[in-house]
Amino acid sequence: MSVQDYSLHPLDLRIINALQIAPRAPWAQLAPVIGADPATLNRRWQDLNASGAAWISTFDPGSWKAAALVEINCHPGANQRVAAALAEKPEVIGVDLTAGGRDLVATIAAPGEAALWTYLLEELPVIQGIESARSHPIARNIHEASSWRIRALDARETKQVQALAAVRGARATGRSPALEQKIIAVLNQDGRAPATAIGTSLDLNPRHIRDTMAQMAASGRLCQRTDVVRAGSGWPVSAWYFLRVPASKLDGVAGRLRQLEELRVVAHTIGPYDLIMGVWLKSLAEIQRLEQQLEVKLPGVSTLDRSVVLRSVKQLGQILDSRGRATGRNNLHAL
Repeated sequence: MSVQDYSLHPLDLRIINALQIAPRAPWAQLAPVIGADPATLNRRWQDLNASGAAWISTFDPGSWKAAALVEINCHPGANQRVAAALAEKPEVIGVDLTAGGRDLVATIAAPGEAALWTYLLEELPVIQGIESARSHPIARNIHEASSWRIRALDARETKQVQALAAVRGARATGRSPALEQKIIAVLNQDGRAPATAIGTSLDLNPRHIRDTMAQMAASGRLCQRTDVVRAGSGWPVSAWYFLRVPASKLDGVAGRLRQLEELRVVAHTIGPYDLIMGVWLKSLAEIQRLEQQLEVKLPGVSTLDRSVVLRSVKQLGQILDSRGRATGRNNLHAL
């Protein structure tokens, strides 16, 4: 069976879509929207998560003050070995094996510019098998994959789930960055772990955990992203586009790109490319069609290069297997 033939059950897709919008919404509240009883929803999600077909990544975006996209070429036969080595590094939050003008595309994130430069200059070059690397510091993240949706719910159902995702207030508590990192680490093992389970794991009162998580969410220090194995998503093809955009049109183009349903990520980078864009597509034929669409709808925008993703090795900290499924190893919290 090819990756193009693999598919998830429609109910599973509806569950994943709902959790993309509201990752921790109670099953009892999601049940009337999705159309199945809470026990069924819980069981199917547990099966999806255990098989690596869907998972939730938890992170504090404020811990990354600087980032870069890096094109890497490897010595013959070293591609997979280099990708695996990169995936073990917590600074490397994404790794794709690609076809085209580069062997790998890696996303690097660091607490600050000094840490990013140190990694790019001192740590990246010593990975055995790398022949060359070209770094593109990210000046601005325009769109990131947390906003991408699988679109298994209709517009009315989507609004119903969005209402469940509203951030609610919490009692004021003293902030503990160390505790916040511990909570994130637990949630990267189980993104829907209840406060009681987190409290038991950390030997703390569940009420304190709930209040801390509510404060983290309200301040933007706790973000969650529900991901799905690409081969079963209905969007089995991934590609990177490297674009040149006149400076005077950059903001307008960025706004138009956000409207693309295929868009996963787009960043304004420093270097030969003004924008680097990652997309998920329904077929290989869509790669050229999307490029033509960009040229027609966005005059002045040039596609300087593009690469098809052969395999994703790491996605927002989650290390993937050869089928693109989560292995349960997420090292985001190691930053």
